[in-house]
Amino acid sequence: MYLAVLILSFYYLSILLLLAIGIFRLDTVKGVPRQQSISVLIAARNEEDNIANLLRCLTQQNYPHEKYEIIVVDDRSTDRTGEMVEKSLNSEVNITYLRILPGEPGGKKRALARGIATASFPILAFTDADCLPPADWISQINQHFTTETDFLAGYSPLFRERESLLLRLKNLERLSIYAVTAGGMGWNLGLTCTARNMAYRKTLYEKVKGFSGMEDIPSGDDDLMMQRMTPYIRKMNFMFSPGSIVPSQDNKTASAQINLETRRASKWRLYPLYIRVGTALLFLYYLFFMLAFLITIIGRLSLSEFIVLLLLKVIAEFIILTPFLLRMQKINYLFLYPLAFILHLPYFLFFALKGTFGKYQWK
Repeated sequence: MYLAVLILSFYYLSILLLLAIGIFRLDTVKGVPRQQSISVLIAARNEEDNIANLLRCLTQQNYPHEKYEIIVVDDRSTDRTGEMVEKSLNSEVNITYLRILPGEPGGKKRALARGIATASFPILAFTDADCLPPADWISQINQHFTTETDFLAGYSPLFRERESLLLRLKNLERLSIYAVTAGGMGWNLGLTCTARNMAYRKTLYEKVKGFSGMEDIPSGDDDLMMQRMTPYIRKMNFMFSPGSIVPSQDNKTASAQINLETRRASKWRLYPLYIRVGTALLFLYYLFFMLAFLITIIGRLSLSEFIVLLLLKVIAEFIILTPFLLRMQKINYLFLYPLAFILHLPYFLFFALKGTFGKYQWK
C-alpha cells in the first residue's frame, strides 16, 4: 500500500511541477498592440436578474465602441430576459439580440453557434450572463491577442454581496483549477478552461467545425472546445492582470452548487485519452492517500511513512499554487490552504464519482 501511494505521490509531484513550469513559460504582455475588432458573445437562459448588469458592464468598457459588438442569444427563456436585453439596445455599442424560441432545438452550444454565425469580427470573446466584466476587460483581451495568439483565458472568481469563509474556500479551489489551466497553456496544451472569461479566433472555430457533434452535451462549450482546438492552436496565453478578472455570481443554493459540480465532473468520458488517464491516476492517488491516512490511524502504517506522503503532497501543491497566486496577486489565499487541504480530498472524490455515475439537473 505504502509503495503504491509513494509512486502516485511522485507522479502527482511531477505533473504539478510541469504545470508550474508552464506558468513561468507564459508571456508577459508588454506594450499595447493595435485596437482589434472583437465580438462578445453571451448565451442566456432565464437570466432576467443578471443580464442587465452584464450589459451595463459591457457597454461601459474602456475600449472604442466601434471596435466591438455584443451578441446576446436568448436560449428559449421563459422569463423577462428578452425584455431586459431590449432595454439596452439603445446603447452606443452595437448590441445584437437573437432568440431561440421555445420548441426549437436549443442548448448553450446551439445558442453560441447562432451568435458566432452572426459575429462580424475576427476575435470572439465569451462570458456568461451572471458575470460582471471590469471596464478594462476587452482592452486586456486586445492587449493579450498578439498576432500569434489563437486562444486566451482569464480568471473568474465567485462573488456574493457578503464574503464568507465558504466563498473564500470556493475561490481557492477555483484558483487551483485556473493554475492548472494556465500551466497547461504554458505548454500550449488545452486541459480545462471556463467560458466566463475566454476568447479565440473565429477562424479557429471554423477550422474545427464549431460545436458539430457535441451540440446535445449540456456543457463543454469551453473545455471540450479548447481540447478540440488544441492541435490547431499556434499559441495560448493566460491573462493575469487585475483588469482581466471577470467575477461571476455564486450559486445561491446548495442544490445548484451540487448540480454545477456534478455537471463539471460528468464530462470526464468526453475528454481526450491523455486527460482521462491523467485524471484517473489523480483519482487513484487521492483515494489511496485517504486510505493511507485511515490505516495510519489504526496503526497499519507508521506515522513517519505517512508524514513522507503528506510532505510530498503539500510540496507538490505549493509548487503550483505559489507562482500562480503571486502572478494573480492572491497570495493571501495560502492562509486557507490547511483547511482546504482537509476538505478537498473527500470533496473531489465525491463529485468525481457523482459526475461519472450520477445525474444532475441543468437549465
